[in-house]
Amino acid sequence: MTESRPVLIVTRHEASDDGVVRAAEEEGCEVTRLALFETRPGTQAAAFTEWLGGPAAGTALAWTSRRAAALLAEAALPAHRDVLERLPLFAVGEESAGPITASGLPVSVPRTGLGASHLAAHLIEQAPALGIRRVAFLHGDRALSDLPDSLARAGIPVDRFEVYRTAYLPADPSPLTRALHARRSCVIAYYSPSAIAGLERLLDAGDGESLHADGVALARGDTTYQALLRWGYAHAHRPVGDRFGSFDAFVLDAVQSAARSPQ
Repeated sequence: MTESRPVLIVTRHEASDDGVVRAAEEEGCEVTRLALFETRPGTQAAAFTEWLGGPAAGTALAWTSRRAAALLAEAALPAHRDVLERLPLFAVGEESAGPITASGLPVSVPRTGLGASHLAAHLIEQAPALGIRRVAFLHGDRALSDLPDSLARAGIPVDRFEVYRTAYLPADPSPLTRALHARRSCVIAYYSPSAIAGLERLLDAGDGESLHADGVALARGDTTYQALLRWGYAHAHRPVGDRFGSFDAFVLDAVQSAARSPQ
């Protein structure tokens, strides 16, 4: 009997995704999690720790990934909690703010959507009221320049700190490639541009073309969505507005749509 269930590929392996994985499986979907990369200390991790000793007045701190926030928490808490309490803190979304908000510190996030462009607009809007004249940006070695470029155009200089580096892992893409060969519906949940590159490097040219042509690629934020378009995904989508409320709900809706679609 030919397998017809849709396939969901979750391009990371984190406990925060357990709920959507269970829900997709309850919908009859075959789910595979792929840990595509890991992070290691960046070239400026030590320099950032020194920076925490005395940031200039009028400086805000911003980041676009949960990993950057986790490293910030490791470097600054509890030793430099007083410093973070004085700084305006900005993150791209609630998930990326989590390691800091879990400690009781407030982090400002944009309400217009996920992605570096939304964070930049939000920060620029808040800068006059908060007296922000400079931004320290925590990022990885593969971070795009969207945020610092947008801030620079608005006249806000940026100090960049590469606090982590990305190392790709030899994950097994065979659940995806088997589904592509069988012409099954494939939904791929992407959480970062690094995840896209991490999966693409595991596929041969033919499987990559099939994925781009037939896969339903879901981007958690605008930056990841733009990366999907650059890679050539024909069915790239991102949440727009507040219809779904969360990326998990967006993913589950796509899974349900795939299950209803004729094979």
